[in-house]
Amino acid sequence: MYVPDSDELEAFHERVRALDDQLEKLSGAEVTRAEIITELSAVSKQWLKMSTALGETGICDLDTLQKTDNTVKGILQSTITRARASAYRKKLALLLDPFIESIIVPVIKYEGSPIQVAARQVRETFSAHILVDEEAYLEEAGRCITVRCYRAAIIMLWAAAISRFHRSIENLGFAAYNAAYTTTLAKTGNPFNRVSKGATISSLPELQRIRDFDILVVGMELWKYDLQAYEELDRLLGTRNTYAHPGMAAPTILDVQQFASKIDSFVFSIVKI
Repeated sequence: MYVPDSDELEAFHERVRALDDQLEKLSGAEVTRAEIITELSAVSKQWLKMSTALGETGICDLDTLQKTDNTVKGILQSTITRARASAYRKKLALLLDPFIESIIVPVIKYEGSPIQVAARQVRETFSAHILVDEEAYLEEAGRCITVRCYRAAIIMLWAAAISRFHRSIENLGFAAYNAAYTTTLAKTGNPFNRVSKGATISSLPELQRIRDFDILVVGMELWKYDLQAYEELDRLLGTRNTYAHPGMAAPTILDVQQFASKIDSFVFSIVKI
């Protein structure tokens, strides 16, 4: 989800101030220069996009956002009619004067809150390894953290891990998975004797029905990680299952961060695409 950060908002503020400086030089003359009118329209549209995102997060006061939106819509309307520089400057003043205190400062506080820092850290954990289709799960995990839905965050992180396993199996080919699965079935003892029987696959829908546990065990043969890595993955799956079902378990931010770190170490760093 797009949310403008404080750097973007400060750059926008400077952009509007520079535009105001150009208008000041025109005094009370009618604005006819195409580049100024184009810039007025551009900053207006940029603000309305940012405002929508800020309104959805609840970071800034909604009444303030609404008043600012009304001012900016007035500026945008003026660009398709005729207006003097002084009229534009009066409207820009309504945008500029409260902008730092009412918009930028709340965003800076929001960015510096422990919960936001934790959400960023979780997303950054995977920055070196993540693929586009996995990013959606991680972004959702980050949003879950920001609203203190830590159980949901852990579930989304595991979904990202399974997405990586599935993508790798698709790339290696179903025949390669089936060969590793057959080799796994031939082994004795725990955990090999717990793998589902008759679970070869030939399509993505069939892969998506394979138990996560089976993939982890077959993974020792397919991706060549050792029993210790499997055991760690099995514990992560158990953690995911604990939080995905009704119960008293209540993870903390630290639990989510540790879960994310282990997912990165035992899935994304090992299962390459």
